[in-house]
Amino acid sequence: MKKIYSYLVNLFWHLPVPEGVKRHLASVRHRLFPRSSEPVVPTVPKHLQPDILEQYARQVLSIPENSNEYVELAPDEYVRQPDDPMILAYYLPQFHPTVENDEWWGKGVTEWHNVSRAVPQYVGHYQPRLPAELGQYDLRIVENIVRQTELAKAHGVYGFAYYFYWFDGRRLLDKPLDLFLNNPQIDHPFCLCWANESWTRRFDGSSGEVIMYQNESVESYQAFIESVNPYMQDKRYIRVDGRPLLIIYRPSFVPDPPKVLAHWREYCQSEGLGNPYIVAVKENTFDGDLLALGFDAQSEFHPGTVFRHCNNITADLNFVRDDFNGLVMDYADLVKNKKYFKFQAPKLYRAVMPMWDNTPRRNNTAMIYHGATPTLYKEWLMDVLREARANRELDRPFAFINAWNEWGESAYLEPDRRYGYAFLRATREALEETR
Repeated sequence: MKKIYSYLVNLFWHLPVPEGVKRHLASVRHRLFPRSSEPVVPTVPKHLQPDILEQYARQVLSIPENSNEYVELAPDEYVRQPDDPMILAYYLPQFHPTVENDEWWGKGVTEWHNVSRAVPQYVGHYQPRLPAELGQYDLRIVENIVRQTELAKAHGVYGFAYYFYWFDGRRLLDKPLDLFLNNPQIDHPFCLCWANESWTRRFDGSSGEVIMYQNESVESYQAFIESVNPYMQDKRYIRVDGRPLLIIYRPSFVPDPPKVLAHWREYCQSEGLGNPYIVAVKENTFDGDLLALGFDAQSEFHPGTVFRHCNNITADLNFVRDDFNGLVMDYADLVKNKKYFKFQAPKLYRAVMPMWDNTPRRNNTAMIYHGATPTLYKEWLMDVLREARANRELDRPFAFINAWNEWGESAYLEPDRRYGYAFLRATREALEETR
């Protein structure tokens, strides 16, 4: 009978009923039907065990506190040397309201909406992420863009790779980039990364419904190149031996690449821009020969090429909810065992991610890289910078960072409440210490 009773108690605690209701029913049962003999101790589900809940409560209460790796803003700045590698950080412009976002997600919704709703899924899970100096900024305000470039330059970030959203002639999220372009006094190199994929509601984990379609015809892809002309004309635009740098996020989506790329090159040269230096992002779902397709080089974009080599530690963690259906990977193992060098390819520009966790977008179906710290990030970046310095196959010593400000994926260098300027300082030190 005791085994049956324990089974029923355990079944009760796993019913899809709010925990508060279950606790109330349990207390009523004990008042109405007290046991004269020694009671059977019910099996409490792991995620409700008192010690785990106590740890979780302490963690939540400490959210505003700084970590022991918190770093203040340094009084001096990075001074670039001629042979220093060029760190390019991807830049997300999704931090201002737009008509389209108002329609799709609700009035005034920006990326900060996702960031602010994140909650820790397990004991030791670093969420929510709270920005520090820059706060929840609005990229319609040029002073915010100015300060971002100041912080980047002061810590060795050579330039920004702005995500460029173009859908068969229609631009989205264009205001921050155009604000930068129209303020030539903002002295910071930049280039464009065309995010050439359709937008779906998977952006917040809800569904695969397409809300902005990317035309996949050769004609549409050929027409794209005209949209980047004004940016490549700018003196701040990053060039490789006089050739404007253009990054393609989903090269596998380009229809008839030899034809499309040849058109892009012909157009740019006819406009006096020079032959574009076109870099294809290496997709983990595409094994085609990107160089043979006509691209000048290829680059990593993490966690893409490292994912298959990472340890899944989901089962090792103490979750405070029993419906987590995501993945938790080991960041420390990735770095300590240098698994980021397992992927090799010709003319490959390496990339580094300071952190990664898309809980703000995916809630309990997120992919999380647990254990990321400024120290580990610095070790990874130093390895990549050393390779960039030594790899004579590369036309420029570029190293990519994902990202400058991907707060919805917890992949950012910008200062936050927990670490302060530690990831920025680590970037600068990695450059200086690999000279």
